[in-house]
Amino acid sequence: MAEDVYDYLHTYGFNALDLDKMEKRNENIFFLTYEDAKKIINFLEEKYLKEEDIINLINENPFMITEKNNRLEALDDIYYNVLNFDSESLKEFIKSNSKAYTISPIELQKTINYLEALGQTKKEIREFIMNNSQVINMKADEFIKILKKG
Repeated sequence: MAEDVYDYLHTYGFNALDLDKMEKRNENIFFLTYEDAKKIINFLEEKYLKEEDIINLINENPFMITEKNNRLEALDDIYYNVLNFDSESLKEFIKSNSKAYTISPIELQKTINYLEALGQTKKEIREFIMNNSQVINMKADEFIKILKKG
C-alpha cells in the first residue's frame, strides 16, 4: 500500500500485522489513496463506531477500507430510508456483520422486496435482518430457496 495510507492507518491504530494481513487479503489496497482511506474511516466514525470497532471491522473485512462511495450511499439509503434503522441499531448491526457495507445493495433490495411480498412489514424485515445478519451476505435467490424449503 502507499506509504501515506500505511502511515495514516498505522497512526489511526492498526498495527503492522493488521496492515500486512490487509495487503494479503485485499489487493485493492494497493490502489487506495490517503483521501479515500480517510473517507472510509470518517464514514465509519459517522456511524458512531469507536476506533476499536473500526479496527476490528476492517481487520475482519479488509474490503471495507476500499469500498466505493456509491455502494456506501446506496446501502445507507436502504438501511435508513427503507428499513428505518436508527443510528444505534445500525451501529450494532455493523458490529455484528462486518460485511454490512460491502454487500450488493441490489441483492439486499431483492431480499427486502421478497419479504414484503410475503406480507412482512418494514419493521419486521428490519428485526429479522438484525437478528439474522448473515441473511444480507446471501444472494437473494439463495435466501429465497432457503425460505421456500423451510
